[in-house]
Amino acid sequence: MRSTARISTAGRAGRALIGLGTAAGFVLLAPAQAWALPPGCTQSGNNFTCTAGIPAGQVLDGTSADNVITITGGAVNGTVNGLAGNDTIRVTGTAGVSGTNGPPGANGTVGTPAGSAGGNGGAGSVGGAGVGSTGIIDGGPGTDTITVTGGAGGNGGNGGAGGLGLASGAGGAGGNGGVGGIGGAANAGTITGAAGNDTATLTGGKGGNGGLGGQGGNSGAVAGGAGAGGIGGAGAAGGVGNSGAFNGDLSDPGLDNVTANGGAGGTGAAGGVGGCGHGGGAGGVGGAGGAGGIGNSGTVGGGAGVDILKANGGLGGNGGVGGKGGNGSSAVQPGGAGGVGGAGGAGGVGNSGNLNGGTGIDSITATGGNGGNGAGGGNGGTGCSGPGGPGGLGGAAGAGGLGNSGTITDAADTIATPNGVSGLAGGNGVAGINNGGICTC
Repeated sequence: MRSTARISTAGRAGRALIGLGTAAGFVLLAPAQAWALPPGCTQSGNNFTCTAGIPAGQVLDGTSADNVITITGGAVNGTVNGLAGNDTIRVTGTAGVSGTNGPPGANGTVGTPAGSAGGNGGAGSVGGAGVGSTGIIDGGPGTDTITVTGGAGGNGGNGGAGGLGLASGAGGAGGNGGVGGIGGAANAGTITGAAGNDTATLTGGKGGNGGLGGQGGNSGAVAGGAGAGGIGGAGAAGGVGNSGAFNGDLSDPGLDNVTANGGAGGTGAAGGVGGCGHGGGAGGVGGAGGAGGIGNSGTVGGGAGVDILKANGGLGGNGGVGGKGGNGSSAVQPGGAGGVGGAGGAGGVGNSGNLNGGTGIDSITATGGNGGNGAGGGNGGTGCSGPGGPGGLGGAAGAGGLGNSGTITDAADTIATPNGVSGLAGGNGVAGINNGGICTC
């Protein structure tokens, strides 16, 4: 916004200059007024750097030359005008915050010999959008390059270890790992390429990874079962590439190249190792991988000209490995079972919104994301003159995403909608052995 006081002062100065100049036979014009930059933005020549996003109600205007505009630290909730020139506009959403780690469980005491369970890890927070629902980016005339990326989701916190049992007390279970935060959307607002051969790439943020499952506590020396390992945190879904609108110029025959990519799903975390005891603790289940983000759930319009529109679903995240079963700690005690491996995340849908090439014979492709791989099951624990624990089952494969579940409106265009490929299933864990009486934890 402009300062009223500054404009009034400049206006009076300008009128005074004009009056003096007229009396002397010539005219002096007051200098043009500059608009103030949004908070957190600086300008160096034709380059603009903003570290606090563009707040709602604020406007960033470039120059008529070739601008480089870089925006981080917050979403574009206001307006960015590239104006004329071949501009480069880059926007990156803020990353989510990682979850806190769970506290360890308390060890057993004389009065309470069993160890307590470890605390669960906290969830990661959601990544920030690149362009918010009220945000507008207008590249203006010229060959512009617009790149918007959603913020990555925060990782889940790790589960705390289970407390140790005392004497005949059981060990505490390990805490579960926290889930990751969902990746931020790249564009939830409105982006306009305007005249010229524009390139826009809109990529959702990666989903956060899950937190590790905590280790199960060992039992007491006299008796008591060992604690199971905590469940690994699930990976989060990737962000949507475009849930808002991209509009090409309806009167410009330029060739626009627009790609909306869903963010990759986060990786599931490993399950915790089972504790050692009078019967080894079971290994924790591995966390599932996060689903890939949708490429486009909004509207992408190419406008006039021969355009290339692509909507790609994000890759599904891989599952986390099942935790190893704990060992038996005394004679004839069996080993614990290995944990089941985490399933792979499903690939994202390429397009669930609307892809509209506009006029011209356009190339439109909507591709489903590939599914994530399932993780291996955990190995069984070793038995002490007792049977070893069975290996855990491997995690299921993530399904490939659909290429298109939305609408593609221009039948005259060249259209392809391939589905994604499923991931691979994880292998089963190996059964533990009976070690013949050598008891180790």
